[in-house]
Amino acid sequence: MPAVSIVIPVFNRQDVLRRAVSSVLSQTFQDYELIVVDDGSTERVADALSEARDKIDFRLIHHGRNRGAAAARNTGARAAKGRYLAFLDSDDTWRSEKLAQQIAFMEAETERRMSCTGFALVGEHGVFDRRLPPKVSDLDEILWGCRISPGTTLMVERALWETTGPMDETLGRLEDWDWMIQAVRHAPFDGLRQSLADVHHDRYAHVNEAKFVAAARKIADYAREGRYGLSPSQKRILLSAVQYELAATYYRKGRFGAGLGALGKSLLYAPWKRPGHVLAALNTVRADIRRSLTDEREGS
Repeated sequence: MPAVSIVIPVFNRQDVLRRAVSSVLSQTFQDYELIVVDDGSTERVADALSEARDKIDFRLIHHGRNRGAAAARNTGARAAKGRYLAFLDSDDTWRSEKLAQQIAFMEAETERRMSCTGFALVGEHGVFDRRLPPKVSDLDEILWGCRISPGTTLMVERALWETTGPMDETLGRLEDWDWMIQAVRHAPFDGLRQSLADVHHDRYAHVNEAKFVAAARKIADYAREGRYGLSPSQKRILLSAVQYELAATYYRKGRFGAGLGALGKSLLYAPWKRPGHVLAALNTVRADIRRSLTDEREGS
């Protein structure tokens, strides 16, 4: 049995998938299996995996049709044999010591059952921001927004995954956030405060706004219906965070009026979080301005 089962969901994206797999092959920790779930691609995904076939314990699983990232991750988790599950999005990459350091972190204390690492946000012209997870998270931290990139930095005991249950396949987006809200009721996660992954930020240019909005509203409905077992104040935090996520999505799509409206609703739900809102908004604007200026310089 491998120590870690790595799950990469993919839909087309041969070029970036090759890059993600290469980062797996470069890991200094080698006791793992790699499971790539082809979620109904129309491209020949297998062509990007030839290097992996000859070097590691590797499986490629096919979905007959595109079912979404949640379904692909669930398929990979069900097929896994390792003690731990580690997820990697097909357009992201790991630093070579990521698995080694995260395994050591997980096993340094017996109560650690899931963890996330820090990551760098990478645009067309390189790193423009870095994010570190909180050292130890509670439910309120997750409710305030899933800013830990669990699709690429999460490592979780397979037994805890099975206790929490699979990701919600009816959510077209934000399925990892929904899963984390439920998982921290069983065990808190610890944050390894080192940047060990690269999250490629250009993905936001291709976000399906309708799917994102529908998923955000569904999470809000789940909160109101009692799915997460939240207190009244926790429910307001989550509803505030949902509106903030909508505001960020509208902003990235250039819909500034809609973004301002969502941000206003976010503030009304949890006014005591106002300093956090302002800081988060300033950080988002700062990072995007920096990236735009870099693009202009490179293009001139």
